[in-house]
Amino acid sequence: MELRHLRYFLAVAENCHFRNAAEELLVSQPTLSQQIKDLERELGTPLFERAGRRVRLTQAGTTYREYARRALNVLEEGQSILFEFDEMLRGELSVGVVQTVNSYLTPKIVASFIADFPNVTLHVEELSADEIEEALSNGSLDLGVSFEPTPGSDLRCEKLFEEELVLLVHPTHRLAARKRIKVADLGEERFCLLNKAYCTRRLIEHCFRQAETPCQVIAELNSVAGLIAVTEAGGPPTILPRLGVEESAAKIVRLEQPTPTRSICLLRAQRQAPLRAREMFVERLLKAIK
Repeated sequence: MELRHLRYFLAVAENCHFRNAAEELLVSQPTLSQQIKDLERELGTPLFERAGRRVRLTQAGTTYREYARRALNVLEEGQSILFEFDEMLRGELSVGVVQTVNSYLTPKIVASFIADFPNVTLHVEELSADEIEEALSNGSLDLGVSFEPTPGSDLRCEKLFEEELVLLVHPTHRLAARKRIKVADLGEERFCLLNKAYCTRRLIEHCFRQAETPCQVIAELNSVAGLIAVTEAGGPPTILPRLGVEESAAKIVRLEQPTPTRSICLLRAQRQAPLRAREMFVERLLKAIK
């Protein structure tokens, strides 16, 4: 088995199509098909099954994909470390950031990092908290900026700061002149919020349950920028992190009893080889927070 077998296998697994995978890899489709057949013969089991013009992983293929991805990640990590043996920082760095934090914290850090280390290829992905934890565990991410990990997680967690959620209303809204409001007084209000796949939405609903008040949602979006735009356009109020809405033309009202807060954390895998690019990114992250 050679390294190209793993790359070819993962390309087909991700595209679910031999022709598309071949184009991505810049090889002919017959060459790719033969390489996959060679891999299947060596492993002694089929990895793909035909589904019309597309292909899908067999149960064995699904299991093997995780090991193949992990093996490539380890090899690429080793390559990055070797790249850093000279004085110029180089290589690749992959960072996962939850959406609400990515909207206000990441841009300046990325701009600063790229300016200082132009030889490092930086990959920043906007992911859910669950996706970040999984990617750190399987080695496809070098660093995560997310919330406190789920109980029993084997990730290293460093708390960065407390994030407070606030009510955002249009300047003509009846609550626009308020500085603060109790959650219990919002039972008649209807909101535009992130959908239930997001931790932010679950935190908001938890606070309303604590206040024994219904949380009425009239619209759901999957974008922080979209929620702000809807409220600024005269739409329903929304609830978002204060740091993400301070530049908005809408009005901010503090929520009390309870005030929704959560810890923003820096997450890493327990066992990671030293990576200077990661440490330089963390250094700029901590500086931006201070």
